[in-house]
Amino acid sequence: MKRISSLVAVLLAVTLLASACGTSAPSSEPATSSSPAKVLPIKVATLAQIDAWPLVNAVQDGEADRYGLQITDKNMMIFDSGMEAVEGIPAKAFTLADIGQLPALMAASRYKAKIVGVAAEESAANAILARGDSPVFNEGNSAEAVRGATVLVTSVSSAHQLLAAWLQDLGLAENDITIRTVEQQTAISAFEAGDGDFLVLWSPALYRALDKGFKVVKTAADLGLPSYMFYVVPENISADESEAVARFLAMTDGQVASYQAGGDAIHTSVKDFFKSYAGMTISDNDVTEEINRHKLYRLDEQLALFEDGSLEKTLASLADAQVADNKLDAEEVNLAKEKHFYLDKSFLEAAQGYVK
Repeated sequence: MKRISSLVAVLLAVTLLASACGTSAPSSEPATSSSPAKVLPIKVATLAQIDAWPLVNAVQDGEADRYGLQITDKNMMIFDSGMEAVEGIPAKAFTLADIGQLPALMAASRYKAKIVGVAAEESAANAILARGDSPVFNEGNSAEAVRGATVLVTSVSSAHQLLAAWLQDLGLAENDITIRTVEQQTAISAFEAGDGDFLVLWSPALYRALDKGFKVVKTAADLGLPSYMFYVVPENISADESEAVARFLAMTDGQVASYQAGGDAIHTSVKDFFKSYAGMTISDNDVTEEINRHKLYRLDEQLALFEDGSLEKTLASLADAQVADNKLDAEEVNLAKEKHFYLDKSFLEAAQGYVK
């Protein structure tokens, strides 16, 4: 797999792919299982976190081959944050991206990207941290312990969304604090060196911070804030790409079934995944924490979320907050609302016909 750190690298990859493979006519609907059997390539953008495990494990155990998907290291792109991936949407740098709900909202609002599945819910794995001697612990998490503080956070991320919700819970706003926007690993190093008063992270970086002795102040789960990881595709993808996405969703369904069943083999597999894919060695306790803090969804569970309105409600609330903070254009958001945030369950429905 490869880690992408700039849009230049993304655009180069797309240019090479286009020259090698040519282009296909766009399609708005995924193909069905009645299509002729063929091997389809799929390029997937992920973050280095546990909801990428079904993809990596499926490639390693041969399930990708069984589903007729060509997924090589070059086709698995690792980004440091969801917004880095979103920047590649106009150039169609990938077929499918696994990103957080705030970047997914940005992708839908700005680029009409379709939200086609739910990879995970990770509210318990998004946390605000402080040093152990922080007055926030002595003063019961009061607003005065936070007012005027400097907070290190990754911009336009689930962590930033958590920060906004925490401030609102305290009766504060972002102009009551100083926000420094930095990527997670840089933020941890800076915080360890004494920079900032609070640090906002998601896992697995969260465990690096906990290992250094920093303490959790609040998680998104504590605030009742849903934190979904969404599967997103560009607005117009080809018929073959649509079929590949449906096969991908079917392929990961079996992996998630194993994940939900748990056991020593899954524990070991997840630990190996973090070492090989995320470049992190995490303890057995952290693996257990990671599994407990993340819910991964099977096809029927994803469809239920699409159909009961949960996802649209979450996105609408998030969108309204972004507009209020002047981070999203109201006209863009209103159009996205009219289109139900481009939530498209047809890929999940097609995937059910591919499950083996």
